[in-house]
Amino acid sequence: MATSWNITLNDTSPVFTYYPYYDGFGTGNGWQVWYSETGYNTVAGNPGVGISAHITSLPGANVTLSFYGTGIELHGTANCTFDVTVDGIFSSSLSTPSNVLYSNQALSEGTHSLTLTAHPTSEQQLAFENAVIYIDQAIPQMASYSNTNTTFLNYTGNWSTSTDTHVPGGTFHFTETTSSSVSTTFGGSSAVVVQGIVDWGYWQYTVSLNGTKSVLNASSFWFIPDTTLFYEGGLDPAQIYVLNIADTSEDGNKLAINSVKLYQSQPTTLPSSSKLSNTGEIIGIVVGVVVLLAFVVCFLFWQRSRRLKTVISGRNPNLLANEITPEARAVHFPALAAPYTISSATTKIRPQKFPLMPIGGSSIDDPLRERAIARGPGSATSSLGPYSEPRNNTSGWRRPLPPPPDNISSPALSLQEMHHSPRPSRLEPSVHIPDSEVDRILDIITSRMDMPERNSSSPPPQYRS
Repeated sequence: MATSWNITLNDTSPVFTYYPYYDGFGTGNGWQVWYSETGYNTVAGNPGVGISAHITSLPGANVTLSFYGTGIELHGTANCTFDVTVDGIFSSSLSTPSNVLYSNQALSEGTHSLTLTAHPTSEQQLAFENAVIYIDQAIPQMASYSNTNTTFLNYTGNWSTSTDTHVPGGTFHFTETTSSSVSTTFGGSSAVVVQGIVDWGYWQYTVSLNGTKSVLNASSFWFIPDTTLFYEGGLDPAQIYVLNIADTSEDGNKLAINSVKLYQSQPTTLPSSSKLSNTGEIIGIVVGVVVLLAFVVCFLFWQRSRRLKTVISGRNPNLLANEITPEARAVHFPALAAPYTISSATTKIRPQKFPLMPIGGSSIDDPLRERAIARGPGSATSSLGPYSEPRNNTSGWRRPLPPPPDNISSPALSLQEMHHSPRPSRLEPSVHIPDSEVDRILDIITSRMDMPERNSSSPPPQYRS
């Protein structure tokens, strides 16, 4: 299990305290918010596009953060020196060539205070983008509750809902009445985050967590649709907390809520005994299924064997119609795509399957049904060379034509002739050639080999009778 997690706080969050102020005009006077796509703001309430940063050229301008964790990184850029103070420990004259202004991963777990102070000279500046807080704890589960979840959130005072495409979920709750508040009660969490809107016309609000109050400011010259209004880590999961957020500014100034997020402990794993019990049950089920499948396969094999023995003994002509007899010269036909077996009892090749290949809607009237020779893909060729497949207009079916016979004295039988021709017996005796006929054949061969020189004027020699 991972033992560290982190949370990122953007520079636009009111949890940061900026000196001399959060946002203004002119970096030489303090901090000014800038966006990588939009740039600097010229009209209050404009939405920013791109990566945001607080930029200052004022010597001594600083930003402060109080956080709970075991480490922290500050991201940004600077072409000037700066100081960082953590829990009173001062690090001076810092500079950076990268986008990491400061990093410290060796803090003890607890609440810490950090201050970043810029020291620019003429035309130098420092840009602060965000802070990443690290906690050496098991990674928690994040549960997010929308502002529209009135079961989890309890609104008191004058609240309304509004929509904006820039806001996650599109809907937010807002109030313009002082003392209006929203509250919730929760437990089992190690951290809590409140998300909301920062904008021109928004002002002070107070967050209370089990009686500990924080006064924050949601005012900016930019319309920032979703940022962290409140963050608190280091909570005790065994404790119940009451969170209350109230508008404490004058009437007419807004406070808007988007969501509340709780970081809760991961569910506990099952005890080892339960795991072993479940494993045993699973193994038992698997073994039972395997045994059942084996029984079914054996039964089907036994039935198939009985049927095959019956066919061989009964010589059923319909089932044996696809047998190729030795007289049919099976080597004339294209190689079979279907697998075959050779029976020592019948000495016949039995293709296990001869698929029909329809090319039209007509049926076959022949009760014996001619079957096409099995073949593979259309681009395949037989072992004797390529073959063609002309259309059979009389039967409505198409079968491949074999290549011409090659040095074979007797032609191959057609499928129709094969179906109606008598089949040789398995016990048919071999043909015996008399000795006299053997002597006669030898005489003929000898006479052909010992022929005298032919006279062109004499008649051709005659075979002896």
